[in-house]
Amino acid sequence: MKLRVGICEDDPFTLATLTASLSFEDVEVVISTADPNEVLELISDTRPNAMLIDLHLGDGPTGLDLSKSIRAKHPEIGIVYLTSFESPKLLDKDFSGFPSGSQYLNKREISSVQQILLAVQKSIAKDRSSSVLNAAGVSKLTNRQIEVLRMVAEGLTNNEIANRLGLNTKTVEGINLRIAKNLKLQEDQNKNQRIQMAKAYLRSIGRLHE
Repeated sequence: MKLRVGICEDDPFTLATLTASLSFEDVEVVISTADPNEVLELISDTRPNAMLIDLHLGDGPTGLDLSKSIRAKHPEIGIVYLTSFESPKLLDKDFSGFPSGSQYLNKREISSVQQILLAVQKSIAKDRSSSVLNAAGVSKLTNRQIEVLRMVAEGLTNNEIANRLGLNTKTVEGINLRIAKNLKLQEDQNKNQRIQMAKAYLRSIGRLHE
């Protein structure tokens, strides 16, 4: 039987490219949308074998939210996350794990549609197991450290971060030092450490390519 796949992706170019690439591989794309609510409306009638879901879907439900809603009614459907986020922790600080068998693909590391098809097959296998995330880079930081790093990337000063989080400035300075140490950002008179931290965060969410 022909493989049936749904796609929920909020970038129009990526959505069109994925749809065309999978159709070329003789995969039947039964859902192709940026709207998670449309997925939930269509999924009972279209019954895809698996869903390809962007982790960040703009304002509203995330890809994690959508996948949990799908699994609540259709536990047999495979879930493959396609994302620029190094880790789901960067989107959801309360992340506690994927639905069973879910696969996690970083868009920056995908070089062919075959990698996506392999992940789809893993997501629907009888003995499916979820992707194991490697704690590296920004994703190995604590939730509080990630929160502070995000604010640094937004351009907030230590005083502004402290006020927003209800901390004192010395505490924020200490958190920044631990972030820099964990990310191996060395003190360098030729490199502004806060700029290095901001770049590390933006890379981890796919918004900086060097």
